[in-house]
Amino acid sequence: MSATLVATATSNYTEILARVKAAGLLTKTPSFYVIRIAVISALAVGLWIAGGFLGASDAHQGVIIGVAFVIAALLGVLGAQYGFIAHEASHRQVFRNNKLNDWAGLILANLFAGLSYGFWMRKHNKHHQKPNQIGQDPDIAIRVLSFTVESRDEKRGVERWFSNRQGYLFPVLLFFTGFDLLLDSLQALRRRDRPAGIRALEFSLMVVRQVAPYVIMGLMFGWLWAIALWFVMMLAFGFFMGAAFAPNHKGMPLVPREAKLDFFERQVLTSRNIRGSWLKDNLMGGLNYQVEHHLFPSMPRPHLRSAHDIVLAYCADKNITLVEMNLISSYKAIITYLNKVGLSNNVDPFVCPMVADLRPRS
Repeated sequence: MSATLVATATSNYTEILARVKAAGLLTKTPSFYVIRIAVISALAVGLWIAGGFLGASDAHQGVIIGVAFVIAALLGVLGAQYGFIAHEASHRQVFRNNKLNDWAGLILANLFAGLSYGFWMRKHNKHHQKPNQIGQDPDIAIRVLSFTVESRDEKRGVERWFSNRQGYLFPVLLFFTGFDLLLDSLQALRRRDRPAGIRALEFSLMVVRQVAPYVIMGLMFGWLWAIALWFVMMLAFGFFMGAAFAPNHKGMPLVPREAKLDFFERQVLTSRNIRGSWLKDNLMGGLNYQVEHHLFPSMPRPHLRSAHDIVLAYCADKNITLVEMNLISSYKAIITYLNKVGLSNNVDPFVCPMVADLRPRS
């Protein structure tokens, strides 16, 4: 049975990959990213200039600080946009040259998004290899979230308290994603698994990214207000990063630790698409096409929508489940699932439909 499944699924991926290649959807489009980086940077510069004028104005202090908080939040959103492009560079989606991708990713991640590119590469590659597989996927090994009852029961203290209430707290926890990524990045830079020079460069760029906004905001609005503004910027950055990545796999079928699955159905059955629109495509960095991104991780963002049409038709023809829903429904599903795990007493509440989905089909 296993041999039949693997042979069939390998044929599935080979066939759909050929269709995608024939459509030219793996062709790099660096101009899209260069223009996008230029636009994001122009918006960021504009916000900083507006902040400078605001800080020097004679307006009421309450108005100045209120607008300053809006500016800080928007800067956090733009920081997440840099992070999305760094993510795409790590997948070699941006340029044809791998070294150029890595340098672009390192600069964008460390200097503009404030997290370690090396840490992200290591963690995210493991996720792509075995998404939603227990003990293998780092994205389901989170400090304050539990995706199985066993994981929840292993937690103690504050982490256990959060896990027990994780469904209700999940929307709030998204705001702290930036702080979690920053902490993980700093811890990763201490490991000696990469050249010391690269780690020093990453650390230096991250320091500039975290300190420079505080200094500039301090000069504009005062040092105490600068702390609050920096905090708001990090909250907005974290929320948009977390909100874009969270719907993709959370609440989808988990794969047992020792399970052996083929590439095609592993990626399709553990991923969730979010119905797209121009706004979602931009705010979510193309991650709303998660199935297509996992099947073709080097595919540039502008081609994901076209690939989606091919994948959707192919899965329908092969009777393979492809989950797609709107953003609100995805969060309802995530919260419901997390509450079932967090509030469950003894029985694992997750009934995995993957066994049925993976049965060979005639």
